[in-house]
Amino acid sequence: MKQPLSQYSRIRLVYKRSSTLAKVLVLSAVLLSTVTLLCLRGLILETEAQNAAVLSQAAQKEQENAKLEQNIDSLGTLDGVIQIAKDELGLEDPDTVILTPQP
Repeated sequence: MKQPLSQYSRIRLVYKRSSTLAKVLVLSAVLLSTVTLLCLRGLILETEAQNAAVLSQAAQKEQENAKLEQNIDSLGTLDGVIQIAKDELGLEDPDTVILTPQP
């Protein structure tokens, strides 16, 4: 017994060759997309490096701010005033004896 033919068995697909212009256009689009993606990848890497540098600077500034806040907090204490007088003004406690070597 023969099986009945389906409606699709009688359809014949004919592949038409595409024109050279269409091939060139598709190839150009693919090449342009590839070059664009590579350029964008380079920009992404550069931006990530700049971001890391900025984050590093921000961390340094946060440490500096914490140190300055600590200095501000110590300004109200006697020890803080004495330390500033020694560091910035070069003053010493009156009870301190300073010995300098003779040449």
